[in-house]
Amino acid sequence: MNENKIVDLLVKYKQLTFIKILQQTMVSIFPFALIGTYCWALANSFLTTNSFFGRLTNIIKWFPAHNFASAIVSDVSLATTGVLALYAAFISAELTMRHYGKNSNIVGVASVASYILMFIHTIRNTQQYEMNYYNATWFIFGIIVGYFVGWVFAKFGHDIPEGKDRDLVKTIIVNIKPLLIVLACALVIHLGFATYRQYQMDRIVAQSVSIVANQHSSYGLSILISLITTFTIWLGYAGTLNFSSNIFGNESIANLSYALSHKTPWNIPYPYTLQSLFNGFGGIGGVGATLALVIALILFSNKKQKRTIAMRSSVPVFFNVNFSLVVGIPTILNPIYVIPFVLSPIVNMLLGSIAIWIKLFPPLVYPVPDGTPGILAPLMGTGGNVVALIYTIFILIVDVLIYVPFVKLDNQVANKYEASLK
Repeated sequence: MNENKIVDLLVKYKQLTFIKILQQTMVSIFPFALIGTYCWALANSFLTTNSFFGRLTNIIKWFPAHNFASAIVSDVSLATTGVLALYAAFISAELTMRHYGKNSNIVGVASVASYILMFIHTIRNTQQYEMNYYNATWFIFGIIVGYFVGWVFAKFGHDIPEGKDRDLVKTIIVNIKPLLIVLACALVIHLGFATYRQYQMDRIVAQSVSIVANQHSSYGLSILISLITTFTIWLGYAGTLNFSSNIFGNESIANLSYALSHKTPWNIPYPYTLQSLFNGFGGIGGVGATLALVIALILFSNKKQKRTIAMRSSVPVFFNVNFSLVVGIPTILNPIYVIPFVLSPIVNMLLGSIAIWIKLFPPLVYPVPDGTPGILAPLMGTGGNVVALIYTIFILIVDVLIYVPFVKLDNQVANKYEASLK
C-alpha cells in the first residue's frame, strides 16, 4: 500500500462521526487535563517527602506546610481530572446533538446522570462511593456514553431551535422519551455491573491476572506488560496497568540487599527485573515514551496548535505525566501513533537490557524517588552512573527518530483532512 492510500484511509478514519466527536471532546477537555497534569506533576515530584524534589532538598525542613500545599493541589486535581469522565460525557453529548443538527438543553445533564447511574457503587461493606470511575482513567467511557446519549436524543427527541421558546419544563416534556431510554439503558448496565461485583467476579479476574504476573521477571513478561499498558492507554484507558506481584518486590529487595551488602550494584541476582526495564527505560516521558513525541512535534509538526500543545505539556511530560499530551494531540484511538506509542517502550527496554548485558553500566537496583524525570531514572537507579545518563539520552534520540516519520504522516493527514472540509 503506497503512502497516498495510507493518507486517504487515515483521512476517512478521521471523518467517521464517532472519531470526530471523540477528538472534538478531547480538544474541549484539554485545558482541564493540562491543569490536572500539572497538579499531578507538582504533587508527585515536588510536594511530598518521598518525591524527587522533596528528597533532594529535604522539603520537610524548609517547607513545613508541604502537606497542606499538597492537599490544595490535590483538590484542584480532583476538580479537574478527578471528575473528567463526567465532563467528557457532558461535552460529548452536546457535540453529538449539534452534529445531527439538533438542540436540547438537557442532553448534557442526561448524559452525566446516565454515566453516574451506570457506575455509582459503594465501596464494599461501607457507605462510601467509589470515585475511581469518574476520573481521567475512565474519561473514554464518558465520551462513549455521551455519544450514545446524544445519538438517542437526536433520533428520538424533539429539537427546540435557538431563539424559540426555551422553557425548561417544556423542553423536558418533549424530550421525556429519549431521557427514559438512556436512563433505562444506564440502569441495565448498573445492574450488570452490580451483579459482577456482588459475586466478586472482579476479584476472580484479578486473581487470574496475578497468576500470569506472579512469576519471575523475564523479557517476555516485561514486554507483555509494556504492550498491554501502552495499548490500553492508546485505547483511552488512561491508567497504567499495575501488576501486583510479591515476586517482583522480592526480586527488587534481593537486588538491593546484595548491592548494599557487597557495596556494588554489579552481579546482582536479578539484573533484568520489570522495575529496571519497564520503569527505568520503557517510560521516558510516561507511558509510550512520549518525551520523544514532544520533541518530535516541536521540531517537525507544521501545525501550530499541536506544537503549542506539545510545549505546554512538556513540563509534566518531563516528569512522566503525559495525560494532557495524549489527549491534546491526540494519540488516543489515533492509528497514526499506535505503532510508535507501543513500539518505543519495547525498543527502550531491549536497548537498556543490552547495555546491562554488555556491562556498559550496572543494573538499576537503587530505589528511585516518586516523580523522578524519566530521563534521570537510570542515573539514579544505578547509584549515579554517568554512562547510564548518557545512554538514556541516546535512547531518547532513538525514540525521537521513531516518532518523526509518524509526525510527518500526521502533517499530511491533517492537511488533507482540512482540505476536505473546505
